[in-house]
Amino acid sequence: MKAKLSRLIKTNEPKQVTVTPDDVEQAKWRERGGEILTFEQEWCVRLKQIYPLDETYHDYTFGEAKASLATSTHPFFQVDVPSEQVLFMDTETTGLRGSGTSIFLIGFARFQDDHLEMIQYVLPHPAFETAFYYHFLNDIGDEVRFVTYNGKSFDWPQIKTRHTFVRSKVKALPAVGHVDLLHASRRLLKPTLESVSLKAVEAHFGHARTDDMPGFLAPMHYFQYVKEREPDIIQPVIEHHHADCLSLVSLYKRLCHLVEADETPFGEERAHWLNDLGNAEAALQEYERLEQPTKRALMRQALLLKRTGQMEQALPLFEQVGTVEAFVELAKYAEHHQKDINRAITFTEQALTLSERKETVLRQTALTEMRALRHRMNRLERKRS
Repeated sequence: MKAKLSRLIKTNEPKQVTVTPDDVEQAKWRERGGEILTFEQEWCVRLKQIYPLDETYHDYTFGEAKASLATSTHPFFQVDVPSEQVLFMDTETTGLRGSGTSIFLIGFARFQDDHLEMIQYVLPHPAFETAFYYHFLNDIGDEVRFVTYNGKSFDWPQIKTRHTFVRSKVKALPAVGHVDLLHASRRLLKPTLESVSLKAVEAHFGHARTDDMPGFLAPMHYFQYVKEREPDIIQPVIEHHHADCLSLVSLYKRLCHLVEADETPFGEERAHWLNDLGNAEAALQEYERLEQPTKRALMRQALLLKRTGQMEQALPLFEQVGTVEAFVELAKYAEHHQKDINRAITFTEQALTLSERKETVLRQTALTEMRALRHRMNRLERKRS
């Protein structure tokens, strides 16, 4: 009887619940509004924030940025998917490059019907990459266009590298396209700014960050967070990354405006850019609109006219430019199309005179140039005789 009573007492005792370190850490993330996403005994954190389209960020509303996705006329900024498949994406990593470098924070801003959603995925432990990439890839879909800042050269290659370690358990990488705003900033702002880092470009447009954590400190914060399992430690990195993604939305709108608006001072660069992209018709239209084109603009316009079979329109531009390269083009046309050897010799002599005047610092280039010109001159002289 005594033993039976003892068993009954033990049965009625409340069971002890074991609280693991993961439970404690996950509870802290939930207090911050984070979602705990699990996969195969691993977990990661998803943070989400919603912004109305009429909210202004760095001079433009999110709604204006969304409209630019559909209305941009410049080939560099055009996207061929619905706006909800365009991700303004950035990552934070434990280093710069290499297979030993891990991504511990991926995030993107993405437009929905009536709002912008900002989503971030946090890797709580380096061993949980499977859950991390499983949920990130499932959320973004099978085809996306990334708007990034150096993401084409850095962020996306890093994602592809890390994906190789987990690809047997997660879905394949999506079909992607890129609008890398670093390239646009370099084209438009490099002559003006010493640095075209995202922070420098923001400051140039009047939006310098004051309380932001320097990006190079992010790995240190992450390693300390992994050690102590305290989300407070990584919070400055999350805020820095959040600001980067939202800045991409605003910067996309601003750069679209710079290359498309008539009143901006980037008409010549706009023409060069269209030329480089192979859009000859649009580039020629832009060159025609320039009120005070530089010699570089005139030369590129002339070469484009030549390439599109409009050499008669290019001839006066080559004469106006009056450089070695321009005189060579005129000499070639006089020789091969006009069959005027004397005129070809005159243009070649003018090119030689200019080449001989070049500075000593360019001596080697000038010598190579003059050898080619003298070879042309000798050939023309033989033709004339």
